Parts: sequence; structure tokens; C-alpha cells
Amino acid sequence: MVLHSALFRYADNESQLASVMAHEISHVTQRHLARAMEDQKRSAPLTWAGALGSILLAMASPQAGMAALTGTLAGTRQGMITFTQQNEQEADRIGIQVLQRAGFDPQAMPTFLEKLLDQSRYSSRPPEILLTHPLPESRLADARNRANQMRPVVSQSSEDFYLAKARTLGMYNSGRNQLTGDLLDAWAKGNVREQRAAQYGRALQAMESKNFTEATRQLQPLLSAEPGNAWYLDLATDIDLGLNKNLDAINRLKNARDLKSNPVLQLNLANAYLSSGQPGEAAKILNRYTFTWKDDINGWELLAQAEAALNNRDQELAARAEGQALLGRLDQAITLLSSASSQVKLGSLQQARYDARIDQLRRLQQQFRPYEKM
Repeated sequence: MVLHSALFRYADNESQLASVMAHEISHVTQRHLARAMEDQKRSAPLTWAGALGSILLAMASPQAGMAALTGTLAGTRQGMITFTQQNEQEADRIGIQVLQRAGFDPQAMPTFLEKLLDQSRYSSRPPEILLTHPLPESRLADARNRANQMRPVVSQSSEDFYLAKARTLGMYNSGRNQLTGDLLDAWAKGNVREQRAAQYGRALQAMESKNFTEATRQLQPLLSAEPGNAWYLDLATDIDLGLNKNLDAINRLKNARDLKSNPVLQLNLANAYLSSGQPGEAAKILNRYTFTWKDDINGWELLAQAEAALNNRDQELAARAEGQALLGRLDQAITLLSSASSQVKLGSLQQARYDARIDQLRRLQQQFRPYEKM
């Protein structure tokens, strides 16, 4: 499941965010997508063929496959996964049960729906979630009625929720997603978790403004209190790199407690090695990383940079090819891999590996081609 960054703008607490996840999980458990595709297969053969082709493409690139699936089904009356009112109500009904069983406040679902409804009333364009999830007032009333019949749950938002919200809004600091001073001031008056998030948010704002001295001043007390906190380590690394203290960033990350299990810290360490002119060390990390996290385009892009710095032209091309494949650009990926194959010794194991990957991508191309124009 992928969360859109705007959810952190709309969600006031973790229960509200969890209510969206519970709703989407219920779409899956109730087989709404599968049932919609079965209906499309019966009533619209061409739409079904396009959807099937999109799923085949998703085998090579989940991002491109879902984009194609969305495009194929968006033209039908029901929309992407036939979000009929019945499906929405069923996802709400099951989702609110999932929400309560997970220990979150069931009242969060109608509260969040009400916020979205208010947004749509006073805006020329409703929140994007409402473009695929219709929200008549009867749906809100039904959710509120179900929540009122459930046992009340007192659920406090975790520190990770507040830090994630600060980081997300801070990274996408334009337009309505901005990490505002009003929000940080409100957090500063809240509980200890909110207060830490407010201080972290101010450090983040300072870093984004390239005021690294102020960013360090705000972050250091937090980092001293929790030296293993991945959120603080991530920001501290960004500050180190901004100050060109590459060795400090490397030493900080190498000694991080969760380095072996945290992919963000691994990418940060690889990036620090690249910034310090040690592409060989970066490549070691990134070869392991891309083996474990094959679908993360960030790893492939950094690996391509490391191999380019090492003058390993064939491996640079191969890494770039994997990035293109993840974007659904199979033609470009095959071209890059063909170039990589021509760079190495004829009949070598490396050439056999590149050629095998080319064959795999071509088979996926052949499977998808009949559906491209539908």
C-alpha cells in the first residue's frame, strides 16, 4: 500500500490515517478490484483485455502497470476499481471493524470523512481521494452511526506519526503541503511527542533553508537524547552533507544501530560515500541494496552514479536499465542492456547475465504488446 503525501496534511492524528488504510485494506479483502474486473470481463471485453495487459506490465514495473490499469479503467463508468456506493459502504463497514481491532479510535473514520466533505464543499476541486471515492452525506452518516455503536477507544498518536508528518510536509514544502509555523507552534504546546516533532520540524525547516547552524542547534538535543532514532539520523546526515562534512556523515551512519535493517540509512550511507569520493564503498552497499530492494529506483540511480565514477561502463548501463524498466520504459531498458552486453568480453558470464535479462524483458514486451492499443 502506498500513502499519498497529502494524507498527512489532512490527517490530524494516527487514527485518522489508519482509518484510510483500514478502508483500503477492506477493498482488497472484499475483492472489489477482482469483482470489478470480472464484471468488466463480462460486459466490456476490450476493457478487460486492457486491464489484463496492464497487470502483465506490472510484472515488470508495478508503477507503470498501475498507471496503465488506471488509464484503462478510468474510461469506464465505474472508474478505476468500480467504486460503487455499495463498495464504498462495504469498505467503510469492514474497515471500521479493522480499525477498532487494531486499537485505533473508530470515531476517526467519520471525523476524517467529514473533513474531506468540508474540503469539497468549499473548494472548486475536491481532494483527489474523492475523485475515486465518492462521498455522499449518507456515507458519512452511516460511518458515524457505526462508530457510535462501538466501544470508545482512547488512542494516542505515536511519535513516528508526528515525525513522518513533519518530514513529509517538509520535503514537499510547496503549496498546501507546506510545513507551517502554525502547525509547529500547536505541536510545541502539546504532549512530549508533539513537542519533539515541533523541534524536529524546525530543524527540518532550517535545513531546507540551508541554515545548517540553526538546524544543528535544533536537532542536536533530540539526537543526543535518542542517538539511534532513524528520523534524527536521517536529518543529521542531510545536515552533514549540506556542510560538506562527508566523513562525519559516514561515521555517524556506520555506527547506527539499525543500519543493517533500515533501507533509508543504507541509502544515506551510500550517498555519503559518493559525496566523499568513495564510489567503491558506495557500490558495495548498493549492490546488496538493489538485490534486496529490487523495486526501489533510488537504489538503481545511486548505483549507476557509483559505477560511472568507477568507470564501470557496462554496470552503469545495466543499473540505468533497471531504473528504466521500473518506469515501464522497456524499450529503453533493452537498449541500455544491449549496450552493456557489447561492453564486456564475448561469451563471459557477465554478458550471459545481461543477455538473459534482455530476454526476460522482451518476453514481457511480447506479453504486453497486444494490449498496448486497446
